[in-house]
Amino acid sequence: MNTNLPKLVVIEGVDSVGKTTLARRLETELGYSYLYTPQVPLSTIRGMIEEMGDINTRFFYYLLSVVAVQPQLRDMLASGKRVVVDRYIYSTMAMHSVLGASVKSVSMRELPILWPDMSFLLTTDTDIRVERMNIRAKQPTHDKKIERFVKEAEDAVEIYRSFSELIPVDTTFLNVDGVFHKVKCLLRRQLC
Repeated sequence: MNTNLPKLVVIEGVDSVGKTTLARRLETELGYSYLYTPQVPLSTIRGMIEEMGDINTRFFYYLLSVVAVQPQLRDMLASGKRVVVDRYIYSTMAMHSVLGASVKSVSMRELPILWPDMSFLLTTDTDIRVERMNIRAKQPTHDKKIERFVKEAEDAVEIYRSFSELIPVDTTFLNVDGVFHKVKCLLRRQLC
């Protein structure tokens, strides 16, 4: 049993850097319970929120989803579980800042949320992210959409980096096993 591992771990980053893959691996190999936001019942209205097309509504919806998951998160931790969260408050703030939401209207550090024991910022080369997106879409993505995604992602990474507690992990030259090994060493506070 890995009793010295951090109780609450957060995996952050832009799309297609390996967040979910890593979080699921921490679940299967180190016994973490996997959690993401939004959870039910908020997840059921996600499509409607997106259809509204209002960035501030979207921002407060995702902010609400982080706050709303707190009772579940507290219960999981109180029962002795270790939890890995696939995107948390940092993603909400970084991504919505880039998209033009009024994120400065919220004092992030004063939100009634649990703060992670350890948080990781996964990054990777832009070309690799675009390739992964195309594989997921099963067809090449439209050039203008890619250009917008690349610019937003690059801007978001800079905002993520402003959160000093996020430990950067560049996945560009690492396979899935390599990313897992590096993060496992960091979780165990070992040199690898």
